[in-house]
Amino acid sequence: MRGDSIGISLLDLAEILDQHKMWVESGGESGVKADLCGVNLTKADLTGVNLQGAHLHRMNLAGADLSMANLRGASLVRSNLQNANLLGTELRGANLMGANLYGAEGLWLGRLGGTNLFDAVLPESISAVNSSKAINDATKVARWFYFLTVGASLLCCLLIAFTTDVRLLLNSSALPFLRLGNVLPMTGLYLGGPLVLLALSLRFHFLLLRLWGSMAALPTVFPDGQTLEKDGPWYLMGLVRRHFRWQGESRSAMIAFETVLSTVLAYWIVPSTLFLYWFRYLPRQDFRGTLLHVLLMTLSVATATCLPFVVSRVLRPGDIRMPKSKNILRMILGTTRVALTTGCILFLFSLGVNRGLPFDRSTATEESPADVRRWAAMVFQSVGYRPYADLTEATLSSPPPRGTVWTDETLEKIVGARLNQMNLRFARGYRAFLTNAKLWRANLEGVYLSEADLRGANLREALLRSAILDRAQMTHAVLVSAKATGANLTASDLRFADLSYGTFENAVLSNAKVSGASLYAVNMRNAQLLRTDLSRTDMRDTKLEHAVLSFANLEQTDLSSA
Repeated sequence: MRGDSIGISLLDLAEILDQHKMWVESGGESGVKADLCGVNLTKADLTGVNLQGAHLHRMNLAGADLSMANLRGASLVRSNLQNANLLGTELRGANLMGANLYGAEGLWLGRLGGTNLFDAVLPESISAVNSSKAINDATKVARWFYFLTVGASLLCCLLIAFTTDVRLLLNSSALPFLRLGNVLPMTGLYLGGPLVLLALSLRFHFLLLRLWGSMAALPTVFPDGQTLEKDGPWYLMGLVRRHFRWQGESRSAMIAFETVLSTVLAYWIVPSTLFLYWFRYLPRQDFRGTLLHVLLMTLSVATATCLPFVVSRVLRPGDIRMPKSKNILRMILGTTRVALTTGCILFLFSLGVNRGLPFDRSTATEESPADVRRWAAMVFQSVGYRPYADLTEATLSSPPPRGTVWTDETLEKIVGARLNQMNLRFARGYRAFLTNAKLWRANLEGVYLSEADLRGANLREALLRSAILDRAQMTHAVLVSAKATGANLTASDLRFADLSYGTFENAVLSNAKVSGASLYAVNMRNAQLLRTDLSRTDMRDTKLEHAVLSFANLEQTDLSSA
């Protein structure tokens, strides 16, 4: 088998080694890659020689001194290294298929990481290594965190699917199918859940890196043809199949399916779940919480996209070359490009929803239908999703038991929804039940609450600009210092309500019932009060410049200083 070996002079060998050294150090830009196939260097002194990535097929190196040599990634197919001195020799990623290393001195398993040893003859100390036990021990903890991460992600997806806008705004229990009280409120699910998921994901990925490090220290292909991927669970080994150097040409459809499925479950199930968190939390219009989702999503995508790159570097040691300093920044940007793009896109959509306008032509009619602030809602509504709360005919306050007679005392006992300082911009709440609701300083800009029940509600200092409250029941409601510029209160019932110091400029209160209410120092410039019942109201210091009061009922109304 070795009879066809050819000789080579020392000068030619030195020239080849010098050219190859230049090739390695320049990353292939200069010099010539060494090709010593079939060369006879029996008992040659090659101490410390650098033949990284060289072609050394069928080379005769029997009895040669290769101590401290660098044969990283070299191809030594069917080469003879019998009785050679391999003390400190670097063989990571080398192709030793069919090579004879019997009797080699100083050979250590740790130097054979990523090698192809198929049909190779090895010293007895190396050939007796049990790879299955090493991989099983290394994957034991990773398996637990894998199932914990996947299970937690699926549970979160289930809870997100059962989330309604009402329960999201009221911070109700995230476990509607269990009678455990408010053990897990919505804020805990939507703000704490993503943090827990990301922590589990990072821990799992760190365990994966340790596993890949353990695998990188072992040969990729053993003398009997057994591979590392067959020693571990498919859902973990499928992540690294494409990174192994010596296998990959022949893949069955089942193996390809396992590879794709394992990659999706291990790398992308957490980013997908975090995307659902962000998507479902948008109607809450909590910009800080949404920014937290964007940050966590960016970190999760960065982990999913950067880790395969790290794995490829760990599991393909023969291909490693130190990058030049000018390429380090380019490499970092290249690996984080997807994550940064994802974060920017989600941030822009979050900003467009929380600071923009709905795409509905009937909403914010004072603004142009082509206003740039409608772009985010337009994109969402093009796929059938309106990113603003839907409270149509929803019961937010706690109603009295069925059959209860509706009296003033009954209304006073109703526990109102706690929505203080809540952002409900452009929400739809047709006929919503909000009796005695706490809406102090709530943002109700452009909200649609036609025929809603707001009796006894506290709307002190609330923002009601361009809100639609026609035919709403608002008796005894408190709207002190409310800003309702351009609001539509047509035919609403505001009897005995307190609108003191409010701003109702350009508002429409035609046919409204406001008798007995307090409108002290209210700004009602340019307001429409056609046929409005203002009898027995307190309108002292009310500003009524250019207001329309045609056919209004002003019986016993106090208009002092108005």
